[in-house]
Amino acid sequence: MKKTLFALALATAGVMAIPAAFAQDAAPTAQQGWYVSANAGYADVSRGPYDNGEFAGGIKGGYRFAINPETSLGAEVGYVYLGRVSAQNSYSQNFAGSNDKSKLQGATAGLNLRYNFSPSWYGEVRGGAFFAKGEGLTNDRANPEFVNFNSTRYYAGAGVGYNIAQNWSVGLNWDYYDGSQSDKNIHLPTNLYSVSAEYRF
Repeated sequence: MKKTLFALALATAGVMAIPAAFAQDAAPTAQQGWYVSANAGYADVSRGPYDNGEFAGGIKGGYRFAINPETSLGAEVGYVYLGRVSAQNSYSQNFAGSNDKSKLQGATAGLNLRYNFSPSWYGEVRGGAFFAKGEGLTNDRANPEFVNFNSTRYYAGAGVGYNIAQNWSVGLNWDYYDGSQSDKNIHLPTNLYSVSAEYRF
């Protein structure tokens, strides 16, 4: 009799534990609230006078809304510096000035969509407006000119990351910044490969 009661008690405890286990597996992993992040890495320009890369980085911050247990949608603003790159010889030899280096930087405003594969791992896509401020040589190989420009273009990117604590995560990212102004014939499309750290409030 005692063995039967013990077996029933054990079976009841096991049955009661099943919903709790499923509830734990279904626990929300989407993040909601304010956040700030910084990234640093290598920015590569491959267009016209420029075919090289340089150190780059940026900062951003915003607010995420949980739209389901695994997914968050964030609105963010930031600032990115994409380095200075020397022109190729075929352009610099035809340039009369002393400074042929490009420079690209600017503010960003956009959205990011984050999906949590698990409580630890996530993937993210993002994009928005890039308020580019740059300088460099035009694409005229025979007679390049050095110009400054300001334009509103776009950026887009993707990344994966790991939540090392409730408020901290690190990530690997690729972002594309369309830094150009067609009427001045200058194009500095830039790919940024970076590592990032994020803090959530």
